[in-house]
Amino acid sequence: MKQLSLCLLILLAVSLTTSAAYEKVKPKLELQEIQEFIGQWKGVGQLKRGSTQGGWIEESHWEWKFTKQDSALVYKSPKGKFVKELRVSFEDGVYVARGVNADGKKIELRGKRDDSGKLVLTNAEMTLPSRISFRTVAAGKRMVVSFERKLSAALYTRLGEVGATRKGSMFGKGVQEVVCIVSGGKGTMPVTFEGKTYYVCCTGCRDYFNENAAEIVAEYRMKQLDN
Repeated sequence: MKQLSLCLLILLAVSLTTSAAYEKVKPKLELQEIQEFIGQWKGVGQLKRGSTQGGWIEESHWEWKFTKQDSALVYKSPKGKFVKELRVSFEDGVYVARGVNADGKKIELRGKRDDSGKLVLTNAEMTLPSRISFRTVAAGKRMVVSFERKLSAALYTRLGEVGATRKGSMFGKGVQEVVCIVSGGKGTMPVTFEGKTYYVCCTGCRDYFNENAAEIVAEYRMKQLDN
């Protein structure tokens, strides 16, 4: 009887530890508010709006990144004209984006979403770009990314702008969106657990699901019962 009680206590401790670890890295609400960026994007860059001179093609993607300590959104554009990669977290009331620019130099930008929902990030250092803005349009099917250089305390000039379309966008009406079981965003990739199929929104969520499937599915089922 004592051995049984001891085993139950150990199982309970393991369960509580796992649940606590899962809760700790769940996406912060503020990051969930910009998870509309998640997906693969392909677009055209312009140095000057309305002009094709000096234009270029640019592909990028956003995905979740989970560690044992925190969660973040990662932006990657391997052939980006201005930025190669950014890791966006939420710290002390602001979004913080750390990464590298097109020259391979480390950059750090901070900012917030404005009233229209656009994410505006500003670089306090001299490295370019000085300011980056991300916003989605057309019900999240298109994204506009603006890159700027700082001229003075309050004046910026355009470096370039990328207008991109989400890969696999469904422009037809009546398309039912599937929810990511990890982040609550738009599910696009199938995953399975105990013979049942669920969906996640990116490879980061897929990897996290594969490592924590039992806990994630249990929480999902509880929410279904509550609804």
